Amino acid sequence: MSIHASNIRKTFGAFTALDGVDLNVPRGKLVALLGPSGSGKTTLLRIIAGLEHADPGSGQIQFHGEDVTHVPAGKRKVGFVFQHYALFRHMTVLENIAFGLKVRRRRDRPPATEITDRVHRLLKLVQLEGLDARYPSQLSGGQRQRVALARALAVEPKVLLLDEPFGALDAKVRKELRRWLRRFHDEIQLTTLFVTHDQEEALEIADEVVIMNQAKVEQVGTPQEVYDKPASPFVYQFLGNVNVLRGQVPEQVGAHQRRPATLIANGVVYVRPHDIELAPDVPGAAGAVAVIRYVHVAGPQARLSVELVQTRENVEAEISRTELTALGLGVGDLVRLRLRQSHSFDDDYAI
Repeated sequence: MSIHASNIRKTFGAFTALDGVDLNVPRGKLVALLGPSGSGKTTLLRIIAGLEHADPGSGQIQFHGEDVTHVPAGKRKVGFVFQHYALFRHMTVLENIAFGLKVRRRRDRPPATEITDRVHRLLKLVQLEGLDARYPSQLSGGQRQRVALARALAVEPKVLLLDEPFGALDAKVRKELRRWLRRFHDEIQLTTLFVTHDQEEALEIADEVVIMNQAKVEQVGTPQEVYDKPASPFVYQFLGNVNVLRGQVPEQVGAHQRRPATLIANGVVYVRPHDIELAPDVPGAAGAVAVIRYVHVAGPQARLSVELVQTRENVEAEISRTELTALGLGVGDLVRLRLRQSHSFDDDYAI
């Protein structure tokens, strides 16, 4: 079941939460709505679910070509998972998952045995077999979130909507659960739209990423497309660490090239720390001269803060711990800095 939202506008008083937003979620895909707080992603998700409504006369929501703009939330057949689980503390796991089925009108409600069978199938699906009699307080955060997911799936939704589903979990559990969600999605193939402000999370598990900023969509593409070919300075800076070099910047030189020029013309250039090459300062070497101001080694990677001698700009570089040791670099050393890959939006070309 595909999702299509067109020209969605939503205001709260003088604040514009969504400004003419269009969105397409292909059938069976896992799509991430990614952006900073206040960008409009959760508001858009709630409008798709029917929990909020766009401004009068604004936009349309379609599920697989069917207009559901004015269909109540309870009749849209949407599975919705909240950040903070929203489980009933006084109910067991089984009762929580079965809740959406048991509150249906009698004529629409499955028989009790069918409800129990469905719950046990879902418990197996979300890897929580044997926990049906426990209460939420007896579960870990990751287990509670999987119960919330099973509850959303119990009503056999057309689409699944997740609002910051891992936001309340610690970093280790987040990683484990998001990888589990990717495998789970591949198994059920249910059209899924999830909201996150975690770039790593979106890039790791989504088929497609929709990046939002200031009530608008900045870019849509696969994780590799949005990371390697950002459409705007905002996208470039939002997706991972980046250096923004102004004025004269180091020249980009191939790994095997040697030429004396070290700086190029004025402009604004964006370059990621891992795209910066460092080498000891030796006479005749290519690259801009810089001095190492700070070195931080954590795990296999080393992060260095260097200062360009000519422009006094600070630049963050990232190299492997092995390379740092081999080069013998330390605080106070002079180095040559070159750019493996960079981008300039002013002139719309890579230097």
